[in-house]
Amino acid sequence: MRKEYSVERLCKTLGVSKSGYYDYMKRPQQGPSDRDLRDIKAIKRTYNKSKGTYGCKHIAGELKERGHIINHKRVARLMHELNLASKIRKARITRETRTNLVGHVYPNILNRNFDVDSPNLKWVMDLTEIKAEGAKLFISAIVDLFNRELIALAVGSRPIYELVEATIHMAMNERDLQSMKGILFHTDQRSVFTSLQHHKKSKELGFTPSMSRKANCWDNAVIESIFSHFKTEFDFHYPLNNYAQAKIDLLAFRNYFNDERSQKRLGYKTPKAFLEAHLLPQS
Repeated sequence: MRKEYSVERLCKTLGVSKSGYYDYMKRPQQGPSDRDLRDIKAIKRTYNKSKGTYGCKHIAGELKERGHIINHKRVARLMHELNLASKIRKARITRETRTNLVGHVYPNILNRNFDVDSPNLKWVMDLTEIKAEGAKLFISAIVDLFNRELIALAVGSRPIYELVEATIHMAMNERDLQSMKGILFHTDQRSVFTSLQHHKKSKELGFTPSMSRKANCWDNAVIESIFSHFKTEFDFHYPLNNYAQAKIDLLAFRNYFNDERSQKRLGYKTPKAFLEAHLLPQS
């Protein structure tokens, strides 16, 4: 630009003096400060741990939880300078048109009241699917609303009630329960949950069934959101290119989700850490 315009003209346009311009040009370039280096190291470590799935707000929140105080705007600036960005975008929950099924339809007792003060009071369940080598894998999962933990996850080739039943018993084993008495158990209205089998299971185990309204995914928004994170982040941790391996990797990702992945809702603690913090005073 100086070849086209004189320094004097450029300085006049920018409203600075010629002496100020030359003084600036003579100053030595400053490198990153010690604080910058500490923050960059912490940001990179947290970003890499998430396989690039964390954004600036999540990184700032997790660092704060670990005692490293930093503003999310500063994290965003440093990430920009480092050319780091979350590899995923926040997925939008969409409404699904569900088949009008006849069966045991229960009232929406949960009624979007997703808060709870203790574990094993409100569980939510859903099924979803992914593809590996062109074949579908059906995922059945149960989440405890207290600490947003995936207390059970089962994988099968068909969305049948045997898969649901296996997931329920897996959750009971995880929480060392002999029955589900006192647990509000919320699902949507798909056929496996309106079936006679599920009705009998509620009587056998003693849980109170609750169901979302038809075509209303917001009534079960917590597990819908978890499935969204699950689908978008899973492939960054375990490449989804082998059917048999995917079944194993899905269970491994469940362990990562519970033991290592922090959540904003939990004060950037992991589900396991949040539960342990709750149980500690009682031990």
